[in-house]
Amino acid sequence: MYISMNWIKDFVNLDGIETEELIKRFNLTTAEIEGYEVKGQDTAGVIFARIEKVENHPNSDHLHILAVNTGSEVLQIVCGAPNVRENMTVCLAPIGSKVGGHKMTKAKLAGTESFGMCCSEAELGLGSDDSGIMDIDFPVTLGADISTVFPINDIVFEVDNKSLTNRPDLWGQYGMAREFAAMFNRELKPLETDNLEAYNNLPKLEIKVNDANCYRYSGITVKNITKKVSPQVMKIRLVYCGMRDINLLTDLTNYLMLELGQPMHAFDNNLVKGIHVNSAVKGTKLLTLEGEEHDIPEGATVICDNNDTPVAIAGIKGGKLSGITEETNSLLLESATFDAKAIRITSNKVGLKTDSSQRYEKSLDPEMTTLAIARLLKLLKDIDGGVQITSALTDVNSNKYPKINIEITSDFVSRRIGLKVTDQDVTNILTKLGFKVANNNGVLNVDVPSYRATKDISLKEDLVEEIARSYGYDNIEPKPIAMEVKSIDQNVAHNNEYQAKYLLAEKYGMNEVHSYLWNYVDFNKQVGIDSKSHISLVDSSNAGQSGIRSELTPTLLKFMEENKNSFENISIFEIGKVVTGLDEQNLAIEKSRLAICLASQTKSTQEIYFALKDALLDIAENVYGVKLGIGKIDCVPTYMHPVNSTNVYAGEKVIGQFGLIHPSVKMAIDKRFNIAVLEVDTDELLNAPTIEQKVKKVSKFQDVNIDYSFLVPSTMKYAEIEKHLAEFRAKVVWTYKLVDIYESADLGDKASWTFKFNLCSLDKTLSAKDIDIFCMRLLDHMNKIGLQIRQ
Repeated sequence: MYISMNWIKDFVNLDGIETEELIKRFNLTTAEIEGYEVKGQDTAGVIFARIEKVENHPNSDHLHILAVNTGSEVLQIVCGAPNVRENMTVCLAPIGSKVGGHKMTKAKLAGTESFGMCCSEAELGLGSDDSGIMDIDFPVTLGADISTVFPINDIVFEVDNKSLTNRPDLWGQYGMAREFAAMFNRELKPLETDNLEAYNNLPKLEIKVNDANCYRYSGITVKNITKKVSPQVMKIRLVYCGMRDINLLTDLTNYLMLELGQPMHAFDNNLVKGIHVNSAVKGTKLLTLEGEEHDIPEGATVICDNNDTPVAIAGIKGGKLSGITEETNSLLLESATFDAKAIRITSNKVGLKTDSSQRYEKSLDPEMTTLAIARLLKLLKDIDGGVQITSALTDVNSNKYPKINIEITSDFVSRRIGLKVTDQDVTNILTKLGFKVANNNGVLNVDVPSYRATKDISLKEDLVEEIARSYGYDNIEPKPIAMEVKSIDQNVAHNNEYQAKYLLAEKYGMNEVHSYLWNYVDFNKQVGIDSKSHISLVDSSNAGQSGIRSELTPTLLKFMEENKNSFENISIFEIGKVVTGLDEQNLAIEKSRLAICLASQTKSTQEIYFALKDALLDIAENVYGVKLGIGKIDCVPTYMHPVNSTNVYAGEKVIGQFGLIHPSVKMAIDKRFNIAVLEVDTDELLNAPTIEQKVKKVSKFQDVNIDYSFLVPSTMKYAEIEKHLAEFRAKVVWTYKLVDIYESADLGDKASWTFKFNLCSLDKTLSAKDIDIFCMRLLDHMNKIGLQIRQ
């Protein structure tokens, strides 16, 4: 969005305010100015001159040698423009002047010296016409600088469009002028408009609105249009604000769109006699003004003539066959508002993003339609005094926005912004911004103007924002909040999750990952994982990510697969959400899960399996205070090993699984890696019965480690050994840990399980006798359940 300060100053006097101050205040109170350009500084010394004589160039079939009178001298100029003629007043860039940032010097063209250049509009940046040199058709002083007649010196601000998304009133120069007037407490001049009521006795137009997405459609007809070219001031403003001048009628509609933010369209009234606003049927096509044919989506709003022939895509683009041409002498002028969402959808489907559609997508004020017509007719009459209005204003207003009234008090505002404001302060600020305020015994009744009521202002808090920004955020002194500070208990679930993450990262060296909650169907299918989604998106841009996951482990396997070529060892974890089904109300059953994936090219399956188990039991006991059980798994997930996988129990309840992944999934991901995974329900872990935490004294004396390998039958479970060791009593302090399992055909139906026993005493260093007594009693205890030392 470009703001021309010359244009703004048509409506508000900003004398005495420096450019830097304008930018600073606008940035602080309204929107972000990305930058500004000083227009006209690349053009200097260009003057008005008259062609006295035209001769054909002897060495060229298209060049002419001109004698050009500057008022003080006659210069020889070589020119190739096709429209040169004697007694023609032109814009001349003599030697030493500057055009487009380039300094003019003497040149030799086809062997003839030229002491300057006669310029076109495009070369001077004053318009888009480059077909010939400018033809000045009004009296000027020869030798006078063109800047004394044409407003080429201007400052143009570029405003970030994203910061104006909720302000449709600022998509026009007049809305910006209103903002500057309020900002600097200056008077806003009213728009000069034509009196539309003067035409009430004329026949009405045929306008029928048959589509609910058209909120308001206003139209009027004009004939006897003789002028075809826009005034130079209008051309300059269009060019400076990023548009191209075309012809008078088209330029006027574009000029009004830039001035008021209200898109308009002019139809050739000889071709379009009436308007029907319809919903497009399947197969509807339109040849647009650029000569491109577009398929209009079924149900999109289209503007048709009175024969129901499409002449425009509503709010987006006009049709070529009904458009304005050089021969047009009468027009049907439309000004309308449409549903913002409908315009955005149609624009995306058709593939057309226009200045018009951008504004309609912001929810324009329907009250602007008739104002824009009145303003355009005023400008047209000033340019072409002989035009005649041939119809009454015809206005179909089928969807009126409700008027918004908000009650607010100055005390409410003061408490929100931390600054004492009075009723008069609130009234003054809101009135400057166009609101109407009535004070009813301390309660301020605020009527929101229509141009702020479509999507911007609806709550008391919105008014607080208006008051605060107008007062100036930089004028509000930051202060501590005057309130009682109370400590609160940390959420237990959140605290436990944080402690679990910290433990896995700090103690076990794992990396936390964050994922989206999609069920990656394409990846799962690729590696042979069958994971169900209980919820899917109706409209998804990526069909492979349309479902919500019911398990977290497949996501971690996808991350591991994506990073397999960068690391030999991958240790990742995540605590995230899954949806395991739907309840009786058809609502999602959401669960929190902890998942871990260990993958290694250098460690054995046993090493990563037991590392996973150690981490799980550590978290359960030291974070959640829960004693977990490990047991046989009945229903093995498709991605887990059918034998080397196990259930995780909290009491009698299954809360998760861990183990190696299925060999086929491993081969599909990468056969080089050994991979183990874990997934437990942290909600169930949080609610599981806790164990009594016992504090043990730490011995200050040296400890002793002893390893024993027992021959364990293949039918015996680890839980049986745990139970048996729990019954063993000794006078020393001791702990144990399973460190290895060795299987071999030489051992028959048994395996060698290696346990590490740690011994110490709280009051002395253990003697050899103490150690021998412990070992003899331990081995005797193990013999009772049939566990012999492996020789």
